[in-house]
Formats: sequence, C-alpha cells, structure tokens
Amino acid sequence: MSAQQPVTRNSIVALLGTPHAVEGSLNDPVEREEFGIRYNEKWLYEGLSNDPAGASSRSVYWHRYDFIATMVRNNADEQWRPDSQLLEAAKAIDARTMVVDDHHLPHPVTGRYHSVSTPQDWRDLGGYVQDESARRLSKAES
Repeated sequence: MSAQQPVTRNSIVALLGTPHAVEGSLNDPVEREEFGIRYNEKWLYEGLSNDPAGASSRSVYWHRYDFIATMVRNNADEQWRPDSQLLEAAKAIDARTMVVDDHHLPHPVTGRYHSVSTPQDWRDLGGYVQDESARRLSKAES
C-alpha cells in the first residue's frame, strides 16, 4: 500500500456500505488482538452481495484511522482467511466522489414510541419507565 493512496474509511464504506456491526471505536484506547492482528476497531459485514472477493462475511480491522487488515469467509462454518482483493478495489476508486449504496432500510414508524426519560420539571433528570400512554410506572410496576 503506497503512502500516496492509503485505504480510507470512506473507500471501504463506498465499496461495502456501512458495517452491520462495529466492535470498539476510533477513539477506543483498548487494543484487541484477533488472528495475530492488533486493532482497536473492527467492522463486521454479513450477507454481502457485492464483496470484491465474493465473500459473504468480512471483518475490517482499524487502528485509529489506519487500515490494518481484513479477513473474509463465505459462511459461518468456514474459517476466516486473509484477503487482499478489498485493498485492490479500494486503490481503484476515488472515495470522495463515490455514491454510497445505502441498502439499510430505515426503522418503520409505528407511532408507539414514547420517551422513557421525559423530565417532569427542570429539576428532574428523567430516566423513568413509562407505559404506552406516557404514564410513569413505579419500580414495583415495571
């Protein structure tokens, strides 16, 4: 990977979309290790249909902003294996001009949501359990 064109978070999102799950975070000081890879954030993708390696599952490992490694597998029974095809695909795109394929559907609006933390007045911090009519429940009721 050349210093002129590093793999960026934007290029991965442009290729794969947003991850299905994230472990750790960009600013997480805790370093983890998996398969000999030291990282502080891992992006997990499941059910991929457009992966450059043709895999259905992928893990992308980061240390802060730096891409560290990626592993793929085709199903839950298969072992994870290293992959370099994502790197080649990321090098070939300009992530700043890519349109992200946002295939995640929004949560349907049901009208049943009621805040459980509505303060009663300026001194109240909220945090109460409420029923669907927004009536505050006592701890014995909840």
